[in-house]
Amino acid sequence: MSSVVVALVIALAAGGGVATALFVVPRASQALQAVTARTLQADPEEPAAPGEEPTAAGPSEAGAPTGGEPEAPTEGDGSEPEIPVGDDEEPEPVDPDDELERAPALDAPSPGKVPTNPPLQLDDVEIEIVEGTRPWVIHRLTPFETFDQVAHRYDVTPEALRTWNGLGPDAKAAGGMRVKLQARRVPPPRQEVQYTVQPGDTWWSIAVAHGIDSRELRAANGTAPRRLTVGETLDLWIDPAVHHWVHSDRAALDDEDVLTNIRRGAVGVGPPWDGRLMNGVQIPAGEGWRRKLRPSSYGTTHAVVTLVAALQAFHASSGYERALLLGSMSRRHGGPLSGHRSHQTGRDLDIRLPLSADNPPWFPIKPWRVDYEALWRLLEALADTGEIEIVFLDYELQKPLYKAATSLGADEDTRRRMIQWPRGRAAHSGLVRHESGHGEHIHVRFRCGPLETECVAGNPSTDGG
Repeated sequence: MSSVVVALVIALAAGGGVATALFVVPRASQALQAVTARTLQADPEEPAAPGEEPTAAGPSEAGAPTGGEPEAPTEGDGSEPEIPVGDDEEPEPVDPDDELERAPALDAPSPGKVPTNPPLQLDDVEIEIVEGTRPWVIHRLTPFETFDQVAHRYDVTPEALRTWNGLGPDAKAAGGMRVKLQARRVPPPRQEVQYTVQPGDTWWSIAVAHGIDSRELRAANGTAPRRLTVGETLDLWIDPAVHHWVHSDRAALDDEDVLTNIRRGAVGVGPPWDGRLMNGVQIPAGEGWRRKLRPSSYGTTHAVVTLVAALQAFHASSGYERALLLGSMSRRHGGPLSGHRSHQTGRDLDIRLPLSADNPPWFPIKPWRVDYEALWRLLEALADTGEIEIVFLDYELQKPLYKAATSLGADEDTRRRMIQWPRGRAAHSGLVRHESGHGEHIHVRFRCGPLETECVAGNPSTDGG
């Protein structure tokens, strides 16, 4: 069996100990790997910046996606909410569930010394991407796992997992069950550890510090909504790969560098149209862009790091003087988002098309008002990361984009690799593909990160916004 291996050597303490790692990630560019290695645990959910407002709610020539997921249904009429252009801003709506997650632990009923947590020892592990004969693996379900989640973890379809195990469509998963499957990817098994709640701990802080989902943490320790109590013992089901990533290669914090303040450990679970986001990180404020829909401005660490690197590169080199307007990505915990069929796993983002300088920024988007040279520069910056799966844009706008690319010196091979036009709106070619309803913004889908063990790639031939 041939394979590509991500080797992790882990020996670390729960409070942030020493760890070493060897990552073999053939897909990501060296620049993006260097950026990812510098990201920290800091949570950049700062107050809204001026001009931001809330709301209630791989291509065949550019790298094909993997995962074997069934084709996603099409987008229907393709209509999506418009990205607002006004300067008005309101606070994000209060979410009682989020308030509970972030409430500090209550004092212990009986005063006394709270036991500290001993150093956390995790076995040496390997994440194996199988390229040859697929091995049979036996998986024991944790208290919160679903059959779909297990299938995603090993990069197989939920239908195949049910067939291999004789499970009907109504069969329910339960902690302790064992299932067998032929894996395309073999991540390390989760490990159960006990953690004693310390003063100041919250459900959210414990989850983020250990690279686990805050809601799964609560599910594994009682389903009734409640605050923590200092001194109580929690069961933590830790993914060694994600935990290592959260704690390794800690750089010195530089408050002036937006990239180094993007917290690690936010990962997508499932496909973009039927999944969720684990411990999402918010797109940070930055020079050259504005978040317009703050409640849905959360993504995976990998996607947000990639986005910020591309936006910084565009702002530094394009000559475009206006701020780009960013629309919806995902909610903090992902899942269904009003007006969208995807945007569920923190890897999809809408960006309003840039207008030319002779059109005020609040003008409605019309094809003749778009600055296609700026749009091409933006797409170049995104594509240069090597971490974009697909971009959706109405086919009618691709012709002027193609002409702008030509005028800026892009050769024919580059234009063909980047743009679907003129091969027809149904052609499975080009990073930029047609999807109706994308005449006012581009819809960018980022790849799964190298350590997102339950992330499922989208299907660029059928999957829309």
